[in-house]
Amino acid sequence: MSPCHTLLALLTLTACSKGAAPSKAPVMPTLPGMAAVAPPTITGNDPRAALFLTKGCPTCHSVTAVGIKSSTDVGPDLSIAYTDVRSRFGTSLEEFLPNPTGTMQMVLGQLIKLSPAERDSVIHMLKQISEQQDHHEQDHH
Repeated sequence: MSPCHTLLALLTLTACSKGAAPSKAPVMPTLPGMAAVAPPTITGNDPRAALFLTKGCPTCHSVTAVGIKSSTDVGPDLSIAYTDVRSRFGTSLEEFLPNPTGTMQMVLGQLIKLSPAERDSVIHMLKQISEQQDHHEQDHH
């Protein structure tokens, strides 16, 4: 494993394994030994950003629709996940999140623990974002 892949694996393990309880100002999990990795850029104050931040999703993913820009962008922008999962994995997000495949199988199986309520919230938010994007695109055609 290359040093870059080792660093990424360590970053993912440490970031995703610790979720802070939501507070007034959601904070990314502490990343021990990862001081060189910049935190995500947060713009706006969309309340939907809190769950993504406290679970550590921006370690790898931006969620631009709620004002989160990952400093690494290792994974795709979750703003398009509702449709992207179907095109990439051939299944709906509702089916994918409880039984992920690929990299996300390891991440969601071992690193990021989503309760059923958190999983439902993520699905709801990403579906809502997708519908807003579809509506916005229709308005501009």
